[in-house]
Amino acid sequence: MGEESEPETASIGMWIFLICAALTSFWAQATVTEERFVPTLNVVAKYLKMSDDVAGATLMAAGASSPELFSAFVALFITHTTLGMGTIIGSEVFNQLIICAGSVGEAAGNKLHLNKKILFREIGSYTIAILLL
Repeated sequence: MGEESEPETASIGMWIFLICAALTSFWAQATVTEERFVPTLNVVAKYLKMSDDVAGATLMAAGASSPELFSAFVALFITHTTLGMGTIIGSEVFNQLIICAGSVGEAAGNKLHLNKKILFREIGSYTIAILLL
């Protein structure tokens, strides 16, 4: 039997490059989102005469979920894999957990005021989406 060698790992220089590249991409995405995406959605929401909560629930959600949507389309129609479903469900679970944790963190020490109508609308929509899967 031959000796098994350890798999090669990236050098320290490569790790530093990858970390710098990741941080640069996060900064670039934040900049583009703040300077282009949010103002554009505000213009669209005003043109369509949407309230802030409706614009946030539709336009912001669609814009934030478009990377998952496009990766699902590529996985389904081009590479013919099941990556799309896992990407969308995993992303949704992560988003729900972060939103809940962020809300609790924001309201720490204070009361969290929820509008019952909006809360039940969101719960109902999410429940219908899960049932349709």
